[in-house]
Amino acid sequence: MTATHISFARDDAETGVSMVPTLIPLGWTGLAASACQTDLDDAHVLLGGLDALLTAAYDAAAAVDDAAAD
Repeated sequence: MTATHISFARDDAETGVSMVPTLIPLGWTGLAASACQTDLDDAHVLLGGLDALLTAAYDAAAAVDDAAAD
């Protein structure tokens, strides 16, 4: 995988993360609604870490690409 591929993945991930809602609909109530909100909160924490991981992967792939070009 090249740095270019990872750059595309990072852009796709950013778009996907922005599409995940942060709040459940206001009309939802009860235990299932609370559980769904907790899951959304957890998903946002996990998805928030993707950028750092993809940046690290991009940097590593770019270093390999640069070394291969030498």
